[in-house]
Amino acid sequence: HTSFKGRTFMTRPTKGVFRWLATDYIRVTNTSNSDTSALYSEADLISAHAKIEEIDVHQQVEVNGIKFTAYNAGHVLGAAMFLIEIAGVKVLYTGDYSREEDRHLVQAENPGVSIHVLITESTYGVQSHHPRAEREREFMTCVRDVVRRRGCCLMPVTALGRTQELLLILEEHWGRYAQELEGVPVFFISALGKAGTRLYQAYIMHMNQRIQRQFNRTGRNPFDFKYIKTSTNIGEVPDSGPCVVLASPGMLQNGVSRQLLERWAPRPENGLIVTGYSVEGTLARTIVNSPDVIPAFAGGTIPRRMTVKNISFSAHVDYAQNSAFIDEIRAPHVIL
Repeated sequence: HTSFKGRTFMTRPTKGVFRWLATDYIRVTNTSNSDTSALYSEADLISAHAKIEEIDVHQQVEVNGIKFTAYNAGHVLGAAMFLIEIAGVKVLYTGDYSREEDRHLVQAENPGVSIHVLITESTYGVQSHHPRAEREREFMTCVRDVVRRRGCCLMPVTALGRTQELLLILEEHWGRYAQELEGVPVFFISALGKAGTRLYQAYIMHMNQRIQRQFNRTGRNPFDFKYIKTSTNIGEVPDSGPCVVLASPGMLQNGVSRQLLERWAPRPENGLIVTGYSVEGTLARTIVNSPDVIPAFAGGTIPRRMTVKNISFSAHVDYAQNSAFIDEIRAPHVIL
């Protein structure tokens, strides 16, 4: 708890995401058996939310002589980079950002002004990704391979972010190959899934032109999925395939994704696709090396016979993209 009395600025979608995630944190904390005390209460959330002032991208705001402008960051819905001007010095702070225009997000922008200091993320260091189209082809090939051998395809995901892009890819593919994939269910299992989908449905106009044109052309919200069922109930998932399931959490430490992993890992027809950044020390990081056994949540080990693929759809710039952006900005001072 702090005595912060200042002002808080967010883009409109970020304000919506903030309330959604914070409310869920309070719900999980109140229902867990953990002895850990909550970082904040519902009263804190209400107080914090009341302080938020919405801003639009490209809108300049001035507070006590400090000017700042939000620019699209392309990392997740509502994400922004900030150009800050203090006493004539212009600083661009990227936060997490992506330079790839995908199915729904606007890629990170160059503000087009002279920058004195660039502060940028460098999550992937000197690693570079394969082209997005190539990764999508590999991803759908893996999914279809599992489905064809009548297996269960599991993707551990976060509730918000790259997950919505994966859902759009799967929805498009199921529509294109409806005859081949008829009767193969796709589930998104997450406590936040339905609320997150509604959030994305509400902010179409804050996404890129591609998805807005799709919306205008069809009259159907692209996040109103025809082939994907969003649920909070793991009981709806069949014990055997073929089926495709996206389930949180993404690191496989606990929850629905861990339960399904332990259920399906011993059978070779099943498959796991890790699609995002895996934190060191988590099961998601361990399993991409295809170990023969994995630790069971309740203790002991489980044989791992399911196939494992790691196809990154992480919404962070890689080395090539980050280097190109740094060269494009041409700031004399760069902080990674």
